[in-house]
Amino acid sequence: MNIELLPLKNPANIRIKIPGSKSYTNRALILASLTKGVVEIINPLFSDDTNAMIDCLKTLGIKINIQPEKIVVAGDISDVKNSRFILNANLSATTIRFILALCYLTKGEKILTGKPGLLMRPIKDLVDGLKKLGAKIVYLDKKGFPPVKVFPMVSVMKTKNIKLNGNISSQFLSALLMTAPILGEIKIEVGNLTSIPYVDMTIEMLNRFGINVVNENYKKFIVFKDQTYKANAVMIEGDYSSATYFAAAAAITKSTVVLENLKTPSKQADAKFFKILEEMGNKITRKSSEITVEGKGVKPVTVDMKDCPDSIQTLAVLSSFAKGQTKISGIQTLKFKETNRVNAIASQLKKMKIKTEVIKNVLIIYGGNPKSAIIKTYDDHRMAMSFAVVGSKLNGIIIENPKVVDKTFPLFWEEIKKLGIGIKKIEPSKLVLIGFMGAGKSSVAPLLAKKLNKEAVEMDLIIAKKAKRESVAQIFEKDGEKTFRLLELKTAKKLEQKKDIVISTGGGVIMNSKLMEHLKKDSLVVFLDTEFETIKKRLADFSDRPLWKNEKKTKELFDTRLPLYYKYSDFIVKTDGKSLGMIVNEVNEVFENLESL
Repeated sequence: MNIELLPLKNPANIRIKIPGSKSYTNRALILASLTKGVVEIINPLFSDDTNAMIDCLKTLGIKINIQPEKIVVAGDISDVKNSRFILNANLSATTIRFILALCYLTKGEKILTGKPGLLMRPIKDLVDGLKKLGAKIVYLDKKGFPPVKVFPMVSVMKTKNIKLNGNISSQFLSALLMTAPILGEIKIEVGNLTSIPYVDMTIEMLNRFGINVVNENYKKFIVFKDQTYKANAVMIEGDYSSATYFAAAAAITKSTVVLENLKTPSKQADAKFFKILEEMGNKITRKSSEITVEGKGVKPVTVDMKDCPDSIQTLAVLSSFAKGQTKISGIQTLKFKETNRVNAIASQLKKMKIKTEVIKNVLIIYGGNPKSAIIKTYDDHRMAMSFAVVGSKLNGIIIENPKVVDKTFPLFWEEIKKLGIGIKKIEPSKLVLIGFMGAGKSSVAPLLAKKLNKEAVEMDLIIAKKAKRESVAQIFEKDGEKTFRLLELKTAKKLEQKKDIVISTGGGVIMNSKLMEHLKKDSLVVFLDTEFETIKKRLADFSDRPLWKNEKKTKELFDTRLPLYYKYSDFIVKTDGKSLGMIVNEVNEVFENLESL
């Protein structure tokens, strides 16, 4: 589902309460899990990222009680049994990196994994640092990236002095600092440290749990032995990253917005964004727990955002309205985020007729007169929220996959409506079924089409007819795979123009990104997720299929395609052990009950 944003009719004058900080919430959860006794985390953020952390800790056996305004952590890592655990961090980099450091302190074997997007986030420097301390960690796929298996730490540390590269993410250092007191005196030397304010946040949280850290000019950090985690209650301040979107919208619409629940001053990196807004010509008034933004428009600026990378997208979008050149340096870590954010920003600004350039680590934006566009979010929550700012000013901004905001700000669209931005839901007119051969696409499609009062379309049958062959197998045999793939792409282009259809696809459509762009347009894509062993049983009588002549190669192909099915799907429906009727009803429920925003 996509949404179209309707701009403000008049400047707003409102108050908005900003939710708790994700960064503080996840740090508090880790530290509470290292603390004996009960710790209450008050005003936490509840989002996909914090839920991932909670789920991982609960999977380990740590007692956590969720209440409306707080999280009560009643257990600690001593509760972890000598067992085998699979910890799913979803798409949360803070979760997998912080949990990785915690896991080697506990009993049992832990497999740390997540969704495909997370498996592209680097962890090598952290793993190397933990190994120097004596951790045993094994990569299960690509070296330097999740998934990994973590074994309990050996009884004797190899060294108490670590050298750590800090230019990829400050989260590596934060993970080590938070777990270091368990080990005794630890010294960590860091080179090229990025996102320094996030380290300040970590040290602040450690102080609140009774742990002292010696910081020698961000080059060396020392955690002395004989320190104990102690805390009863921890208050979480509002999230400055979340606040930047409302502040930016206020600036370009010349609105006045009071942002509540923002501690001032704050260690949070994105507090700097409000200083930048002042440089751009806006009036900022700070009180102890709120900030008022009086929008005056925007002018171009030159800023270094090495220490606050999470608000670069917001500033880039805002700069599209500033006549002249805005230069944003310190963008080097953006390629290691949920997507390559530099490329994503440039691509979507280009759609808005805004020229950008990247020279070394500087993003240059030639702003002035942006146009409306359909914005691709790349499964990145900050792409959706930052480009929503444009929708406060311009008609016709469409945001694809708006649910990605659930990662850090589930109520974002509800809150932004308070500013006066209208939201029009664009429901998909097509439903596309993807999955490996034997997933049941051809069987589900006609039943589902009948239930939804739509037309069932099977791509492989259309292609075979176009090729004047009896089947896809015959196309492969007589014409070759290349011919089939060309016909498949042409068919997808034609189907893009049709409405009210349910499309059953071939198993390999996800191997062609251009083809998937056509299929995804104005569509809900559902992955019929089926285990390989289930597929083998279902296709026992269909050994003539081209890909089934070599089971080993078929399994390799299955493993290659699986992450791509996840990548392109909007929803996933497991089919193992379910009747056709059950699968049809489940997909039908997904289609008919798309959440309104």
